[in-house]
Amino acid sequence: MLLLYRAMIWIVLMLGSPYLLIKALFGRHGIKERFGYIKNRESSGRLFWFHAASVGELKIISSVLPAISDIDGAVEFAISTTTITGRKRATDLFGEKAYIFLQPLELKSSIIRVIDSLKPEKLIVVETELWPLMLSIADDLGVSLYLVNARMGEDSYKKYKLAKPLFAPVLKKFSRVLAQTKADAERFRGLGAENAEVAGNLKYDQVLTNNVPNGPRLKVVGNGKFIFVAGSIRKGEDEILADVISRALESGLDMRFILVPRHMKEIADVENVLNNRNIRYRLRSDMADNTIDLDSVLLVNTMGELRDFYSIADIAFVGGSLVPVGGHDPLEPAALGKPVIFGPYMDNARDAADILLESGGATQVMGKYDLFDILKESRLDRHLLEIKGEKCKKAILSMSGVSGKVARILIGGKI
Repeated sequence: MLLLYRAMIWIVLMLGSPYLLIKALFGRHGIKERFGYIKNRESSGRLFWFHAASVGELKIISSVLPAISDIDGAVEFAISTTTITGRKRATDLFGEKAYIFLQPLELKSSIIRVIDSLKPEKLIVVETELWPLMLSIADDLGVSLYLVNARMGEDSYKKYKLAKPLFAPVLKKFSRVLAQTKADAERFRGLGAENAEVAGNLKYDQVLTNNVPNGPRLKVVGNGKFIFVAGSIRKGEDEILADVISRALESGLDMRFILVPRHMKEIADVENVLNNRNIRYRLRSDMADNTIDLDSVLLVNTMGELRDFYSIADIAFVGGSLVPVGGHDPLEPAALGKPVIFGPYMDNARDAADILLESGGATQVMGKYDLFDILKESRLDRHLLEIKGEKCKKAILSMSGVSGKVARILIGGKI
């Protein structure tokens, strides 16, 4: 099966070779790196090679590398990413603390070049980045394989089962598969990972250690304003939230609304929705500094500030959950001690959603009427909101500590 896979890779590369040549000649696309030409490591000690596809996986391991260094400061790190954006983010996060490069192509020669240059002790894959040839060759060359923060949703499991003859032999090569949940571990075992076990979710550590600011970076003009932040909202949710805002304004509910779309390309759509309902709003880009002068509605049309807006919220809504998208991560506002609201569609973050609901700090709503009622009740009892926010943070704290566990396993092979 691996031979058939390699043949398919060659066919894809042959068909795409003119495109690759053009990119190599006319842009900075890392073509040399993808063929395995990276800088040789000058030292000869222990090196752990982490493969993190892109930005999300990089954030997850950002709490693991320091934990490893705390145990053994001599361990060196290499980090490969699938995307150019990921490589840039890796450089921002880890700087000179790691060898950073683009993932080699699924070609034997490219992978061997990387391994010869790095001489890694371990190759540590994050979540579900299963590249059969890279993993097989690394194993053949004596590199120990680990899968950390492993996750496998039901839909993905069904797809991987169709290709089980390809992935089962690869998964058997892993020394440890450290899964987020029992269900994840069982699915990996079903695909052939004999050493799959539950270690927990590294995201809980990540949001507590790396994703929480020391203090609010944003200053709100005027004290005592009740602020509702809707983060990562998706198409369709803008209309639901606009209806809630209209009703709140008509009811004289003294609140300030901050809307943060998931994708900047949808800003114009949100503006149209607000304009159609005659809702006055301001754009974040019209405010030159970190002083936020709220009227009724602020539409955030800038990148990278969601965490900062969550930090000034009295209550936070996590988007992608009132429409069938699967829900976005509720851990960020929860880690900031904010009470969290989300809709019924939380399949992509089911584990975190259940933990926050069980803590009593989160609320699940079915639609705009529920959401308005929750906001109305919350406006009348800020003390209750503080209690719910503290419950959210305690729930995350109770699930933390996974980074240290993973670090100990990687350093010595035992928990």
